[in-house]
Amino acid sequence: MSSLKSVAVLALLVVASVLAQDVEFNNEWDQPLNFECPEGKVIKSVYSIHDNGREDRRFKLVCGKAPSDAEPKQCEWTSDYVNEWDQPVMFLCPANYLVAGIYSVHDNSREDRRMKFKCCRQPGIKTKSCQMSDFLNSWDQPLDYTVGSGRALVGWMSRHDNSKEDRIHKMVDCLYRA
Repeated sequence: MSSLKSVAVLALLVVASVLAQDVEFNNEWDQPLNFECPEGKVIKSVYSIHDNGREDRRFKLVCGKAPSDAEPKQCEWTSDYVNEWDQPVMFLCPANYLVAGIYSVHDNSREDRRMKFKCCRQPGIKTKSCQMSDFLNSWDQPLDYTVGSGRALVGWMSRHDNSKEDRIHKMVDCLYRA
């Protein structure tokens, strides 16, 4: 019986490993991240892994419907990067806008990323009751964040550590309704 349990555990580990490898990331190691949701959609989840050899992160971003059946279509990108190398990201979309895209570049000599954001809104719909998460990952660990029901991502904060060559991240989300 114990050999059957061992085989079952081994089978589960193999399946988990295959599923982990099947995650489709939006960027390659050391390459730009250039991600935009389709018109009317916003970012609903963020998943990221870090590699100590490459000292970089890959991201998997997923889009979905905005709360209240809104279809935010009035969009704008930040005009420049929101952070300098090795400096914090402290970004909030303008009032009543939601995050719908991210552009980021990596520098191998600095082992860091700079970021730009795309924010969209629907007239008549407002952000309310905003909250910032605690740090969602530890150094060198995965980041796994999904926006709560009825809420929308409006901001992104992160801190870089030069000895770890990684970032830890917080997210800001709000209720979004008329």
